[in-house]
Amino acid sequence: MKRKKKTYRRRRKIIVTLSVVAAVMIALIITNVFIPVIYFTAYVHFKKDENPLGQLRVRYLDVGFGDCTLVELPDGKTMLIDGGAGTYSNVYKLLDVLNKSNIDKIDYLFCTSVKSEHCGALAEVARYKKIGTAYVPQVTNLYITDEFAAFYSELSKSGADIQIAQFGVGAYNSEYGYSFMVMSPMSAELPECEYHSMNAAPTEFNINNASVVLWLQYDGHGFMFLGDATDSVQLGVAETIRLEKGVYKVDGVSVQMSPCAVIKTANHCAADYAEPRLYDILSVGAAVISVGENAKSCPSLTDIANLQLYVGNNLFRTDMHGTVTVTVYAADYKISKEK
Repeated sequence: MKRKKKTYRRRRKIIVTLSVVAAVMIALIITNVFIPVIYFTAYVHFKKDENPLGQLRVRYLDVGFGDCTLVELPDGKTMLIDGGAGTYSNVYKLLDVLNKSNIDKIDYLFCTSVKSEHCGALAEVARYKKIGTAYVPQVTNLYITDEFAAFYSELSKSGADIQIAQFGVGAYNSEYGYSFMVMSPMSAELPECEYHSMNAAPTEFNINNASVVLWLQYDGHGFMFLGDATDSVQLGVAETIRLEKGVYKVDGVSVQMSPCAVIKTANHCAADYAEPRLYDILSVGAAVISVGENAKSCPSLTDIANLQLYVGNNLFRTDMHGTVTVTVYAADYKISKEK
């Protein structure tokens, strides 16, 4: 009798254990469909940090050596400019910020370059977040980099409206008074478009030359995002602004450019990537360098000194200051640091 009881208890224990294991496995499978298990804690936030309507919040995220800027627009929509290199800590940080801000959809996604430090994490973003419109480089060989190939594969499955990031594309919101527009590369229909050189010979210079330059403004304050644009591209942008007297046309509306409150420096503030005439014509108030540990030794003391000629001490870098946040409200703006 005792032997039968022991056998029964042993069997029951095995059944219970197997049932628990099966339940956990099923839960993990179900959870992973909606929430990636490896990033689970990035989805657990009891206190949200939502951007209020009528305020613009621009966050230059500290993702190591890479570019990643989250823009929360005054109408409640969101824009993501690049995603960083795609390391675990990078993706975790990005998803953590998105979830804490209660962001499930990226209305406007910009991939400014096919280089890993720009598009490396975007595959995960496209996998786990809804994407409205995605602006991407014109690429004839999707495997120009492994990271871009992975991103574009996920983006194609997402149902996003995919557009070429080229001069003139963007949006104007009349109700809230904000607008954004791609300033470079030039139209892909033109034979001299930077994308054609990149596709014909994807050297680092040609890839950087084809990097997307984006302008955003709201309530009298402008923001320039230079990606990895070379000094010659920046000079071209400056010349366009000069010739058009600071007026650009987007969504059929002519908009006068506001003074540039903050510029995101090109190519992590590498040498010779700050064109003086662009900084002059924009009247830049502050600059942000998205950078982490890198083999290029950028930014150098010389490049820092050159930038300070334009912005003085209003120079921020993500490796030293952490995430840099700019908020625009009541026709004024403030800059804060995470660290």
